Amino acid sequence: MAYVFHNRNENKDKYDELVKEARGIRNMGILLTLGLVGCVVLVPFSILSYCVIGIDVLSLVYLMYKHGNVMNEAGILASGVSGENRVFDTLRQLPDEYVVATNVPISYGENHSEVDALVMSPYGMYVVEVKNHKGLIEGNCSDRVWKQYKNNGFDKILKNPVLQMRNQKRILFGMNKKRKLSVPINGLVVFPSASDVSVGADDVLYGLDSLNSFLMEKNTVRVKPIELCRVIKAYGVDLNKVIYGIYAFYKENCPELLEGIGG
Repeated sequence: MAYVFHNRNENKDKYDELVKEARGIRNMGILLTLGLVGCVVLVPFSILSYCVIGIDVLSLVYLMYKHGNVMNEAGILASGVSGENRVFDTLRQLPDEYVVATNVPISYGENHSEVDALVMSPYGMYVVEVKNHKGLIEGNCSDRVWKQYKNNGFDKILKNPVLQMRNQKRILFGMNKKRKLSVPINGLVVFPSASDVSVGADDVLYGLDSLNSFLMEKNTVRVKPIELCRVIKAYGVDLNKVIYGIYAFYKENCPELLEGIGG
């Protein structure tokens, strides 16, 4: 079973903030409603009371609208986090020689991004970009945007995630070059909740059934153990958590490469 190291998930943090904001809006709405009822019951009718009631009603309408928008944004984030977690749980089922870091911030020069899942192994590195859109996804690898169809009709457009994934590969290549790390880098986009994907690309999957088999399809040892240890440390994983599994893998499969693994 692969070792999975979880970095801080900014989307989860944003979701928690939005839920807290929505709760505050709801509480304010409750107070306004109680004040409105009190005004109607206790305050004698006058022009002033009508004005107060009107302002309260308008304020309640605005709060309801704002609460709906905040909860809708929170729902989108929750869906994304849910999709990521399903992918992470699936990646955990990879063999012992795999190490997975989630939500990895990366940057090279002025180019910044965050990798949903960075898979590291004796076979190289894999950038895994997760998009939890449902329905049918259509597009082309060179298109700026793709289309999403749900309930037998067009739903919305989304940014082409292949372009995002390829940009992340470029950033990682630059980071590795700066650190003098020589490791093959591959990329993959996965839609865990989509019913179908038609984008003409082999590196885009839907569902989770074939995710791990896709990652393991070309398993040929390409990374020396000392280099793999350096990569794992460079991307924030505690080497002590995985060193024995790495050693066991190389000892069984490539004992001739073990020199220097303790460095």
